[in-house]
Amino acid sequence: MIAAKLRHPIKRTELLVILAVAGTATAGAIVSRRFRSGATGGSQAPHTSEAAPTPLIGQEFSFSGHNFHIVESARDTDDGTLRFDYSAPPGANISEHTHREQEESFEVLSGRLGLRVGGQELILEPEQSAIGPPKVPHSWWNPSDEERVRFVSGIRPGLEVETMLETVSGLMREGKTIGPIPRNPLQLAVLANEIGSWLVLTPVGKVFLAPVALLAYVGGMLGYKSRYPKYSGPEESREEEPAQ
Repeated sequence: MIAAKLRHPIKRTELLVILAVAGTATAGAIVSRRFRSGATGGSQAPHTSEAAPTPLIGQEFSFSGHNFHIVESARDTDDGTLRFDYSAPPGANISEHTHREQEESFEVLSGRLGLRVGGQELILEPEQSAIGPPKVPHSWWNPSDEERVRFVSGIRPGLEVETMLETVSGLMREGKTIGPIPRNPLQLAVLANEIGSWLVLTPVGKVFLAPVALLAYVGGMLGYKSRYPKYSGPEESREEEPAQ
């Protein structure tokens, strides 16, 4: 077992949840205006009758020094895996989290990647790989103080993640975000709540997500979604994977 120094932890839901909670007052004002103006006041949620979506392949997403882009769509892989080319800065750390149904895989291209899966720690070198299975707590970090780590990350099944990123990408193109974060707190809450649904939340996580879930409920009533046909195309039929 190789120990590693953990620094600058970032949870998968942490950024969206904190920002969504911080936007509660703004959301309250928006909701208040909606109810005062009545049904004819118009929603800020994107209309769903506009042009076809733009493919995500190659599009760059960035946050806190992390950069990634999709290299393979979940729609194009036999097993529904969504694959990213991911680059993380020195000392980067994604804290422990547990996926309900998704498998997360890692294949290092350059640098070194620390992983903790089910309490076991290891350091991956280039051309080495590992998997974080569903329902098993796992985390990863860059143990270097100087070098970025670059790896291919896979999420299986990944279509829900891909369509959420299509929503973020569409909002970015329309100037409705600050970086990748939606400006509208109701839209942000809907996306944060969607991410929370993919994870097995701790009791503390459930407490923090509760106000976000409330905002997401209100956002849903006003037409905000995590997926829009204008960004992702018509809803696709999904074939269930055969039992293992």
